[in-house]
This record gives sequence, structure tokens and C-alpha cells, in this order.
Amino acid sequence: MYFRLAFKNVKRSIKDYLIYIMTLTACISLFYAFLSITSRYYKPDIGAEFNLEVLGDGMLLVILLITMLLVFLVQYVNRFMIRNQQKEFAVQSIMGMEQSMIAGLFFIETLVMGLFSLVLGIALGVIFSQFITAMLLQIFQKPFAFSFMLFPDTVFLTISFFCTCFAIVGLFQIRTIRKIKIIDMLHANRKNEAFSTTHKWVEKVLKVNCILFFLMGIYSIRTLTYYLTEEFQTAIQIWVLISIVIPFVMVGLGIAEKKIRKSCSHVKYLLMVGLVGFAEMVTVSLLPVWKMYFALPMDKGAFNLYLAFIVWCLIFLVSVFFVVFSEGLLVLKDRSLRVKYKEENLFFFGQVLSKLGSNTLSMTLICLTLTLSISLFLLTPFLVEWAQGFLDKRVVYDIQIDSDYRAAENEELLPETDYEFLDSFFEEKHITLKDDCIFPTYFLKASDLQEQDAITAISLSDYNRLMKMCGYEKISLAENEFSTQWLSITPKSMMETFQTKHTRIVTDNGELTLSASEPKTEELGEVIYSGQNVVLILPDSQCDKLTVANSYRYIMTENPLSYADAEQLTDYFHEHVPMDGKEVYSVTTKTMERNDTSALIFIVQTGLIYSAIILFVICFTILSLQQLSDSGKYRYRFQVLRNMGVEENHIRRLVVKQLGIWFGVPVMVALLISSAFILFLFIGFSLQIKTYIGGWKLLQQVGTILLILFALLLCYFTSTWILFRKSISQR
Repeated sequence: MYFRLAFKNVKRSIKDYLIYIMTLTACISLFYAFLSITSRYYKPDIGAEFNLEVLGDGMLLVILLITMLLVFLVQYVNRFMIRNQQKEFAVQSIMGMEQSMIAGLFFIETLVMGLFSLVLGIALGVIFSQFITAMLLQIFQKPFAFSFMLFPDTVFLTISFFCTCFAIVGLFQIRTIRKIKIIDMLHANRKNEAFSTTHKWVEKVLKVNCILFFLMGIYSIRTLTYYLTEEFQTAIQIWVLISIVIPFVMVGLGIAEKKIRKSCSHVKYLLMVGLVGFAEMVTVSLLPVWKMYFALPMDKGAFNLYLAFIVWCLIFLVSVFFVVFSEGLLVLKDRSLRVKYKEENLFFFGQVLSKLGSNTLSMTLICLTLTLSISLFLLTPFLVEWAQGFLDKRVVYDIQIDSDYRAAENEELLPETDYEFLDSFFEEKHITLKDDCIFPTYFLKASDLQEQDAITAISLSDYNRLMKMCGYEKISLAENEFSTQWLSITPKSMMETFQTKHTRIVTDNGELTLSASEPKTEELGEVIYSGQNVVLILPDSQCDKLTVANSYRYIMTENPLSYADAEQLTDYFHEHVPMDGKEVYSVTTKTMERNDTSALIFIVQTGLIYSAIILFVICFTILSLQQLSDSGKYRYRFQVLRNMGVEENHIRRLVVKQLGIWFGVPVMVALLISSAFILFLFIGFSLQIKTYIGGWKLLQQVGTILLILFALLLCYFTSTWILFRKSISQR
């Protein structure tokens, strides 16, 4: 009988708890889709040059940690369901059913709904896993074709994880139901929201903010006054003064709070504090601009501290905004009679303020979480494209062998081998070489051996051989000239400064003049620079008497190396080149670098996207349920409007306006902050974007992500609107 009752409740509740089922199904499907790539049965066609074993443990750990957030979501939704069914629980209790049995029935009901979502989620997860596979193959630059496959170990892990979550949350909810009094159950739907305009929580935020601004003001005095000298430009000095003055203005507002609020309202005071905080955030956000365009010599620790302060300013401003927004609506309602009594605005203000006035803290947290989610979405293409672009520029050759002079204690320890012992390995493995270049780089002076930041040089003939290997045109030099090859990411200002100071250089073999030709920035790999941004190009005759700094062998193979051959090559190299406690030699293969780096990129990409989606789903589920939680009360209020003669189209418009405020305000604030974040990235990392990513490509990625976000928003808004209208339409 009890099972029949439970299933009867389930059939009746499916319509009312569509948001819960939709949310849980989405989370389960995403969990299965992302976890499927860790299955031992997962074998995509990525070629012999790649190995997916490095993905498994990392992906599994990331996904499980992120999915723990769903425990919170399941618990929250179950509380919502308990609240909606309290009247029914009371009727069952009055009819003689024990509360322990009522709790058990509710547990069975939620478990059945969870299992239904589990089956549906796994089915959808099979489809979504294809998109994850497509993303993986795109990282590894392989073609993609749809194929559907169910992975038994992933299914088992998904069922085990979510059933455990259902059981844990269900046991807590049983305990909760058993403690609820019958009288509270009967009057649950009659309780109104606690309307409050005091917002006591924000007072604590103000105190913390005052302390942090004081500390930042002291730190700015100690750190930034260095720039108030004549050697720095006026713009920098103005920025420094503002950065020091504004924090103490904020501290002054905090100390004089009581006195100020005697002459103005709480809203005006918060607005004043918010504007000062906004001014400081904008001022500190200009730091990357000064650092890039004015070469601001700020150390990494100070730079990161100011970035952390920007984050706090954002948190503080969002907190103040929702309090000001709530009380601002109340002021607008009370003082503007024209707005207050226009059409159904009086009812609209009552609806919104009854919720918003007591939920500014939750709206603040939701907005901050949405901001984090959107920022993670937007950050993903930035990091992924940067890492991929960097990989393409860093690993140019199929096999790259080099020595590190900085590890040598004296000239006798410098390598002298030409690495020809590898030829026997290539013959054994039938590896055909397309291009092969063995060459050294040189110190300008023998004494540079002891300098860790010494600039090295390459002969013109060796340089032209590398240019030919990479598909570039050869260059020419006069006997008394030298040229420069720069790392592509080097700022143009650094190149110009170097060439201005080094129009002439002195070597152990004579003096050379800088060539009139433009500096070279072709992609020749990063190792030849020896930790610097530049390597000098010298005529061959000049290199005869110079000290060898490093020796290299760069190889392009006819066909890509398999992952197994690359591993064996690395082991073979280390067997024939003893290190003797010093890492003087190193070997790098494109196969292993691409595989390991691509695996790491994919883990970061999936981790960011998965966490962003989960946070996004949690936020919109909470927003939806907050509107649907008082369905009985809303039904009565809107029925009163109908009895007063308000037309149905006006009621529909009221619903859209109410939901638009509840969904739209936190989303718009989050989008505004996220847009500022993207602008910050474009300004602070413009050179990296130009070199590794491309501005237009990044904007395309951002546009795609925003479309996905708006699609999710539309789904939740539409679902909430449908359920809300259904609820208020019931008699």
C-alpha cells in the first residue's frame, strides 16, 4: 500500500517538480559524458602518436570533486519539495499515519524521481559524450565522426555516485520531516516572507571592507610612493595618488558612518560607499595598462595582491548593489505616485519587494556565483587557445636535442657530442629523416660561461639551415655585421631598446655592427635562446674562435613518431648520455610534448567547462525554485487580481516582469562584470593574445559560449514561466 501511495505521489509530482527533474537529469548526463573518457572501454581513433592513459586519473578526480556540489543542489531541492508537500504530510498525519512512515514515503518518492532522472540522464549522457569526444579530438587535431557506445564502468560509477547522494540526502530529509510539527505543516503555505530593509549582513561586509581598504591604503603607501619621483610619467603619479587617497576616503566613510547617516538615508550612504569602491576598483584595474604601456616595474607579488584586491572590490560592489537596488525600488514605490499607481505596478512592487527585500544575500551569492561561472566559460577558450598556440610555437621540430650550458661548472663539462649515436636507433626503428641539422651556439666571450643570463649567438649558415627546415627564406650578412632573432612574444619596445643599446658588439673574434635589416621573429623553437629573448646571428668567420655554449640536433621525420617510439627514443638517449648528476643534455619529441600537453589542456578545459555548467545549473535552479516555492500564495494573489477585473494578458505581463527582474538582474550584473573581465584580459595580455591565439578567433569562441549560456538561461526561464503560470492558474 505504501509503495502504491509513493508511486501515486510521484505521478502527481512530476509536473510540479519539472525543474528538479530537468536539473538532475542535466547534471547526471553531464557527469556521465565527461566521465566517459576515463572508461577503459573508451578508445577513440587518435593515432599511434598519442596515449590517453595520462587522462584517466586526472579527469576522474576533477569530475568527482566538482560533482560534489550537486549534493548541495539535491538537498536544496528536497527541502523545496518538503515545503510544498507539508500540507499533504499534515493530512496524512491526521489520518493516523506515523511521521516516520510519512518520511519513508517521501524518501521513496524522491528516490523514484531520482532513479527516473538517472536513467534519462545516462541516456542523454551517451549523446553528450560525443560532444566531449569531438572536443578531445579537436585538441589532438583529429577528425571526428559520431558513434554511440555505452560504457559499463562509467554507468556503474554514475549510478553508484548518485544513488549514494540520494541516500545521504534522503536520510537527512527523513530526520527533518520527523521533527516538523503538524500545526506548522498545516500553516506552511500561509507564511509570508520576512520583509526586511535592515540588511544586517551587509553591515558586516562594510566593516570587513573598511579594514581591507585601510590595509590596502597602508600597503599602497609602502609600495607605490616609489613611483612619485621625476623618472616616472605624470599619468603614473596621478594613478599612484588616487590609489592611495581613495582607500583612506573609504576608511573615513566607515568611521563617520553614524554621523553621515544622520543627514542622509541608508540607501544614500550605501550608494556613496559603493561609488568610492567602484572608483578604487577602476583605478586598480588600470594596473595592467600602466605595466604594459608604461613599463611599470612592479614585482609579481605586489601585482597579484592588487589583483586580489580587485576581486574583493567586485564582491563588495555586488553586495552593496543588491541592497541599494532593493531599497531603491522601495523608495521609488513610496515617492513616485505616478509610477506606483500606473496599471498594476503597485501589485508588481509588492511581489518583487516581498521576495527581494528578504533575499538580497541570496541574490548577491547567486550573482557572484553566476559571475564566476560565466568567467570560467570565458576563460576556457583563452587558456586553451593560448596553451595550444604556445605548444605549436614551442615544439617546432619532431625531435629536438640540446645541451644546457648553465648546468656546467666549467668549460670542460660542456658537451662535445654531435649526437650521431642516435642514427643506429633510427635504422633499427625504420625511422626516415626528412631534415637533420646539427649545430652549436656560441658565447660572445669565453668569460660569459659564468654568466647565467648571457646572450648566445648562432652562425649564419646554421641559422639559414634552420630557416630552411621551418620553411622560411634565407638571410645574408656582411662579414662585419650581425643580426638578431627574437622570440615572437617579445614586445616591440624591448627589441627597439636592445638594438638602440647594441648597435655594435665586441666578441673574442672582433667587433661587429648591427645590420640594417629588420629583426627576425620567425618561429624556430624556444630552446636556442638559452633562457633569453634573443639570439644573435653572426657570420661564419666570426664563430671560428668563439667558445661553444650549447650543441643541438634538430630533426624532422618523414612520418610522425609513434608514442611508443618516442618513449623508447627518450630512454635510448638517456642510456647513451650519462648525466653524472648534472642535467646537461635533454631530448624532446613533438609526439610526447603534444600528447602530454594536449592531455593537460583537455583536463583543464573539461574541468573549467564542467564546473561552469554545474554552477550555472545550481544558480538557475535556485532562482527557479525561489519563485515556485510560494505557489499557493501566488495563486491566491493573482486570483484576487482576476476577481478585480484584471485581464489575463496583463497577468501574463506581470509574470514576465516579475521573473524578468528575478532572473535578469543577477544575470545582467554578472555579464557586466564578466565583460569587464574579458576587457581586462584583452588589455593585460594583448601581446599573448596576438601571438598565440588571435583576437578574432578568441572573440568567436567567446560568442559561441555566450550563445550556450543564453540558451541555458532561456530554457530555465521558459520552464519557470510555464510552471509559474500553471500554478497561479489553478483554482
